[in-house]
Amino acid sequence: MKSFLRIFLLLAVCILPARAREFKLYAILLQDLPVELSDGAKWMMDKGDVFPVLMYKDSQKKIVLQLAGATFMIETKNVRILEESEVPDGLIVYRKNVDTYLKSKAEKWRESSDPKKSAAEAPKN
Repeated sequence: MKSFLRIFLLLAVCILPARAREFKLYAILLQDLPVELSDGAKWMMDKGDVFPVLMYKDSQKKIVLQLAGATFMIETKNVRILEESEVPDGLIVYRKNVDTYLKSKAEKWRESSDPKKSAAEAPKN
């Protein structure tokens, strides 16, 4: 009987985490908004853009949203939390925004590390 109980508990511990699913909120912007990302970049976010919610701040008056590895904070009244059925379509919009953001970061990195530009900008003796 004790061995049966041990096996049952072991199976329960293994099976329960497999049934758990990730809980994540996504917010959609209700209007166009200029934002400053945590990396210092300034972006104009469009109405309908979707972002994962990281947290609420100031008694839920502000919300912190994520764009790739950066975050930004806006007033909660400017967003609506997506229903579960809206999330798949929202993820498509979010992935497009992440792609655009990463391409712009890569382009800025390329410009700053371009040896031709650095040589052209260096003073000649």
